[in-house]
Amino acid sequence: MRELIAGGIGVISGILLFGFTSIAAAVYSMHLREVGYSGEFGLYLSALWEVGIVPIILSLIFFFLGLRFLFKATDREWRAKYFLVEEEKSASDKEA
Repeated sequence: MRELIAGGIGVISGILLFGFTSIAAAVYSMHLREVGYSGEFGLYLSALWEVGIVPIILSLIFFFLGLRFLFKATDREWRAKYFLVEEEKSASDKEA
């Protein structure tokens, strides 16, 4: 249960951080249009670079760690629900 909650929080926080960073870059790109931006990267990527790459990296880390926790928790529940039932049935069939 603890892994399920941690996974959900990780996924949601990763999505929110990525979304807010993207919104900040979009808002800042309007300012960069007046000031000037790198022609190599374009307007949005220049704004994203100015806002920072660290929030994007942190959001990806949170998202993938959250997915890992979610898959681990659901895998454990799935195994407990289906595989232990099969073992109990096969053990009772052997006794009979």
